[in-house]
Amino acid sequence: MKYKYTISILLFFITAINVFGQTTDNLIKPKYKRVSEAYGYLTGQEYSLDLIKKEFPQFEMSILKAQMSFNSTFGKSKEGMKKYLAEYLGQNEFSQYEEKLISELKKMLGNQTFTEEIATNFISEVESRAKGNIASTVLETLLSFQFSDRPQDELTSGFTTTFKTKGHPKSKNTDWQIKVPKSWKAEEADRPNIIQKFTSDYGAGNQSIMLMVKEMPLPKGYKITKEELNDLFTEKEMKDMVPDGGKFISFTKMTLDNNIGGMIEFEQTIERLDFKIKIRMVQFMFIRGNKMYTLQGTVGSEKADTDLSLEIKKYLPLYRLVANTIVVNDQY
Repeated sequence: MKYKYTISILLFFITAINVFGQTTDNLIKPKYKRVSEAYGYLTGQEYSLDLIKKEFPQFEMSILKAQMSFNSTFGKSKEGMKKYLAEYLGQNEFSQYEEKLISELKKMLGNQTFTEEIATNFISEVESRAKGNIASTVLETLLSFQFSDRPQDELTSGFTTTFKTKGHPKSKNTDWQIKVPKSWKAEEADRPNIIQKFTSDYGAGNQSIMLMVKEMPLPKGYKITKEELNDLFTEKEMKDMVPDGGKFISFTKMTLDNNIGGMIEFEQTIERLDFKIKIRMVQFMFIRGNKMYTLQGTVGSEKADTDLSLEIKKYLPLYRLVANTIVVNDQY
């Protein structure tokens, strides 16, 4: 068997392998399966580079450069995934998973003949992956672990998705857009005023970003003045917007893409069936015409007595950065 044929099998293998040997649709894949595949992907890449280095020592510097480039982008992700899998599976089962993974790699590549062309192509492939050219959902999984401590860095590193409301059935004919971290999964929401929802950790996290728009009960043709907007976006007025049972935290007046608005932070406990969820959120709001535009960032816990102050402190820099990407296209 030629190495060229084997490398194509390997690329499939390190993308598709999981601890139970099964594959499922990416859209419904549980987190532990996503993580086991991404962990296998990194392990397979490292194993392949080691084999190339042994076969072609002259490529050692090129391999080192590719590895450093990849690690500068995704270097924290593997250790985080390893910790997660060890906790989820249990240390014994995780050790068996790693043994199986290495055994399969050795079986597939152990006796193969390399060519310089294939070796250099694979090194170039790793350099391309360092720039984020990795298939979904492996990329999103790596990103979620890489930036788990500082979620705002995913946005500043350029791993973003742009969402535009134009043409969306729940946008109420508004035309605005935001950038969100690439690892946050876009989902449709049930509520009529929520245009789009994004959930951290590719849908598995307890943090969300929502885009909302709501029509205001204004007389037809009435245009709110700048003075009225300044009077509305004050701490006194914003306190009245906190839902019943909610706890007001703070309000900051700000301008959002040339529109007078502000950021309100509050906390609330929501009942769902026979359990309660505690959430803390920040809402960035502004008014154009007869509509209120809202970008909401939320952290939550299934334990009603949880102190969410540290959690919101961790995600607030990200939420502020996302708010700063708001562009209201129909005003230009």
